[in-house]
Amino acid sequence: MEQPSSLRSEALRTLLDLATATEEHPRLALGLGQALHSFFWWGHQPQEVGLASPSVQVMRESLTLHERALAVAGCDLVDLELEEFLLRKCPWRWRFAFLIGSELGLELARGGQDFRAASEIFDHVARRFAELQRLPFFVGKTASPMRLNQNADFFPTAWHWPIWAREHWPDFANFIERHYATFRSSLEALLKEDPDGAHFGAAARFQSGLTPRKEDWTRIKLIHSGGESDLCRLPFLQPSCALLAQRPEIGPACGTYLSGASFARLLPGAQLKPHFGTHPRLTLHLGLRAPSGATLTVAGQEVSWSDGKVIIFDDTYMHKVQHRGDEARYILVAWFCHPCDRGWRKDRGGQWLQSNPLPEWCGAGGPGYKDPPVPGYSEQF
Repeated sequence: MEQPSSLRSEALRTLLDLATATEEHPRLALGLGQALHSFFWWGHQPQEVGLASPSVQVMRESLTLHERALAVAGCDLVDLELEEFLLRKCPWRWRFAFLIGSELGLELARGGQDFRAASEIFDHVARRFAELQRLPFFVGKTASPMRLNQNADFFPTAWHWPIWAREHWPDFANFIERHYATFRSSLEALLKEDPDGAHFGAAARFQSGLTPRKEDWTRIKLIHSGGESDLCRLPFLQPSCALLAQRPEIGPACGTYLSGASFARLLPGAQLKPHFGTHPRLTLHLGLRAPSGATLTVAGQEVSWSDGKVIIFDDTYMHKVQHRGDEARYILVAWFCHPCDRGWRKDRGGQWLQSNPLPEWCGAGGPGYKDPPVPGYSEQF
């Protein structure tokens, strides 16, 4: 019986062979480029321990394919109608090309020490960014590829930040930080009851290529779009679930994609590849067990977790994670409705709205997930 590594090697070779056909059949380019990024970012067989290196070959090929997909969709045409530009998900296509190009340049410089090749890639990215800035949709919207984010498409008059300063935090963030002791107690009881990490291991089976090894990063759900998870029946998790269930920013009261909260584990030597979300929302992290060595980078800004401290960030910017430390990191992670989402706010009712006015930095806000710029805009291909 063939080993999984042999099957992966064969699958990667097949994808790379198919990539050569995209010159004649360019409409295949996007699907192939996404397959390479989604499942082979780390090559056909990532190393078993420690920080894995992304595959330069895969990154180069994926960049070529994503740029070919841009061209075949007409996303580089200045006279493409705005509605068609959005229906073809051109902003998403551009952001993906910049994500891969920027990371390829960094890997060539840092990992391969090939500074000439890195310089060539960065020059290429700069030229493509100059093209982007001439497109009507992007004129005046951003100063660098790293500052591209999809929340700006839903809330065009709002201020947007990769990492949110405390003075801009919504009340949800302060609430979570105030109840750190409850969440920490629930986590510690879970780890005592399940010292081998069976709950996290079971969840790891559904990992889809975000990390080199499936168990590197995994989360167990507490609250999701349907309400409380089955784990909330455990007595030691009930206090945390009760706190989360009362909040309108997550779960059934917020219909945006993946809205909810989970305990998340990051193992030593793990990393999450560069990626970005496409749905109008924000992300909260609360440090529960936060050893040194683990970092989150959002649009080039690097932060670390601390026990009892919240980080709010916009996951529609490019972001990635690395853990260079020796102990597992545990956090509470929540994806929650954006404070500028007028559709979600309207559903809260008059009393809530009086106590929670639209922040000034939201500008006019936006209709949010209920009324995207065009139908299906948040969804990936």
